[in-house]
Amino acid sequence: MASVVLKDALWRYFAEFIGTFILILFGDGAVVASLLTSTPNYGFIMISWGFGVVLAIYTVGAISGAHINPNVTLAFAVTKRLKWVDVIPYILFQTLGAAAAAGVLLAWWGSVITRIDTPPQLYANVGAAFFTEYPNPSFWGQYWPKTLLPNGGELYSQVNQVFPLWKGAFAEALMTFLLLLIVVAVTDTDSPFYSQFLAPWAIGIGYVMPFLLFEAQLTGGMINEARSWGPMLALYLFGYKTGAFNFRGEYFFVYGIPDFIGGILGVLFWDYVLKPYLRMLKTNNKR
Repeated sequence: MASVVLKDALWRYFAEFIGTFILILFGDGAVVASLLTSTPNYGFIMISWGFGVVLAIYTVGAISGAHINPNVTLAFAVTKRLKWVDVIPYILFQTLGAAAAAGVLLAWWGSVITRIDTPPQLYANVGAAFFTEYPNPSFWGQYWPKTLLPNGGELYSQVNQVFPLWKGAFAEALMTFLLLLIVVAVTDTDSPFYSQFLAPWAIGIGYVMPFLLFEAQLTGGMINEARSWGPMLALYLFGYKTGAFNFRGEYFFVYGIPDFIGGILGVLFWDYVLKPYLRMLKTNNKR
């Protein structure tokens, strides 16, 4: 019996690896290709991320629930939708799946990337193509000249004045709150709009694509730690040991704690605010 349970768990963990691999290959693949070909197409990037979410959910949703995001995993554990024993394996396999996808991109584009940024120093634009940075250097390049990394200097104080960490933290917390709220709203069987077929489209196309239109310019629109941790690991193993990995400590103050808190609050808001009202409406309609 124990071996059966273990095999079931390993399949679920592996499914998270595959799902996150698909997401990052589609999403980061679009960003990296746009950067390296010098023909950035924001609509193309937005569509690729959205369909990456949809296809990942369709592929592994029936096996693992297609969390493909540590924020989903932690929020589901806090609200007893997932056992705590699964949290670390889920997040680990999500991160490894993202790293594997970034490794494929490095295999394709590595020779071009090293001509732009010679290892071991990774600079802002290439870093932002693989993982998120605040503010997004693709839009605010004046705050990310090469002299800023790793030495800092005058521009360090300038970027703090224009883009203080609290703005990025608020943006990430709010958008992760909305992501988790929408995820549970469209996957909860108590919702009148519950549909296993439409849920992936509501999440990937209905939320992720529009969200990237306005929030990615600020923080890069992470709302998913694996989306950055995995590519960081791949880049480190590829030879980039320093540079644009944690400028100003944003991976603690902007992308870490705020995302986790926002995700948990999003699920709790559904469970204790919106869902009770839906149940009340159902009860009243039956009378």
